[in-house]
Amino acid sequence: MKSTEKGLIRSRFIFLLALISIMLLGLFARSFYLQYLESDFLNTEGDKKHIKYKNIPANRGSIYDRNGIPLAVSIPVYRLIVDPKTMLAKENYIELLNSLSKIISKPVSEIDTEIKKRSAKRYYVLKRELRKSEVEIVRQDSFGNYIWLETFYKRFYPNGETSAHLLGFTDSEGKGQEGLEYALNKGLSGKSGLKKTLTDVHQNSIADIEIINDAVIGEDFYSSIDIKIQHFAHQALKSAIEKNNAKGGSVVVMDVTTGEILAISNQPAGDLSLSVNRVPKIYKNKAITDKFEPGSTFKTLTMAAALKYQTFQPEDTIDTSAYKIGARTIQDPRNHGVLSMEEVLIKSSNAGISKIALEIEPCSLYSFFNSLGFGQVTSTGFPGEASGTLDYQCSRWRDGMIASLSYGYNVDVSLIQLAGAYAAIANGGIKLPITLKKIEPETIDGVRVLSEETSKDIMSMLEKVAVRGAPRAKINGYRIGGKTGTAQIAAANYASDRHNALFVGLAPLTEPRLSIAVIVNEPGGKEYYGGQVAGPVFSEIGSHTLRLLGIAPDDK
Repeated sequence: MKSTEKGLIRSRFIFLLALISIMLLGLFARSFYLQYLESDFLNTEGDKKHIKYKNIPANRGSIYDRNGIPLAVSIPVYRLIVDPKTMLAKENYIELLNSLSKIISKPVSEIDTEIKKRSAKRYYVLKRELRKSEVEIVRQDSFGNYIWLETFYKRFYPNGETSAHLLGFTDSEGKGQEGLEYALNKGLSGKSGLKKTLTDVHQNSIADIEIINDAVIGEDFYSSIDIKIQHFAHQALKSAIEKNNAKGGSVVVMDVTTGEILAISNQPAGDLSLSVNRVPKIYKNKAITDKFEPGSTFKTLTMAAALKYQTFQPEDTIDTSAYKIGARTIQDPRNHGVLSMEEVLIKSSNAGISKIALEIEPCSLYSFFNSLGFGQVTSTGFPGEASGTLDYQCSRWRDGMIASLSYGYNVDVSLIQLAGAYAAIANGGIKLPITLKKIEPETIDGVRVLSEETSKDIMSMLEKVAVRGAPRAKINGYRIGGKTGTAQIAAANYASDRHNALFVGLAPLTEPRLSIAVIVNEPGGKEYYGGQVAGPVFSEIGSHTLRLLGIAPDDK
């Protein structure tokens, strides 16, 4: 071989060797750079692909009645989770399928199909809610880390439809949607925690790495409700609706000494444990959210205003003969002639009470009704609460409007407002905030709206009204007072065949404790007057409640 050729080969070999050396040096430099200079960056990028941060749901706080009896609680429920990819790689795969089939009572073929459809996944919910017996079997069997239980919390309402309108319900994510669940959602929800989890290439969780923050359990809420009284109210109202073929109704039971709502019930009702029934209309708390014209139950309050402003005295009389306001004639079904103040209420005279109202300065009348809580929402904080309608432009009130207002028309109220107004009379003339929360009596601040003497005068009248005008409202052994109402439902010129039957009563009059307001919507039977339809509901609830509270009868 010529020396020239040898030199060329040698040059090429040196060049190739130099090129390889440069490449190896480059690779070494790159490796050094990545391993020592950019390791933190690469680790972070790797983490981004295989580490995820997930919320740890907080256990929702419970709602209790005033005696600590659960009304709404979150109970642990278990999901059965499998790792399809790992399971399919197991030699005992068929044996695992048979075990799972026995546990959850599902055909082997169905489980096999579900798992094979997700052969690349590391996480699959095989069953969402396991029975207690199923949970115990899963815990006892020695499954590997490819079959496990996952805990979540489900809302449970022990009393079903009895307290449905009050409590409302939560959605699939545990957020309150109606009632107290909605109103108290922030406090009940607590605070979610945070955890770091390892995921596969499909972003399915494989394992928890670290708990960053623990979840904070939601706050519990002690309501003013006594669930036993709630049951009394629910059953009494439901029976009355069925007996009188009515469209619906509501009841409010209030402690007049504290302003606490002891029971609040509505019909129709739906069972909270059945998600299929969760139609918003069914769960409306109509006693708070709906307004209506109170009819003759409002006459009591007009009479209280007359005594408050001393335009009339309890011993005064008034001519209840028919009279005209413009072209309109105001009269009673029959002419009662001259009546005393209490007889105006006993006879439920429209002519008498309207003549009394026309003697009161309009803005004084407005001020008194407003001080009782009409035309404004109460302090319950309940979602969707109705403020009612009370025209604040009192300087523009005309005689016809005042006359109608005096006997419960041209004004809209909610049942809870009506119960609260009567409670102020029973509480010696002091109006207390209405509350759905259990409170300590010494923390209550009220506003005086009537003198103690006037409140006693009104209660004395109400006792005679109840005895003579609503005998079916009687509570054996106790002195009671109350006023009936049979209000035509507002429609075109008012519907003569559609009524709301009402009764608002106080008991016992010796030492008043309860204000109970009842409305039955559109009774369809032969009887539709307040004393006939709503009075018995008051009687039944009051009788049970007074004995439950340990209040001794007046005749003992």
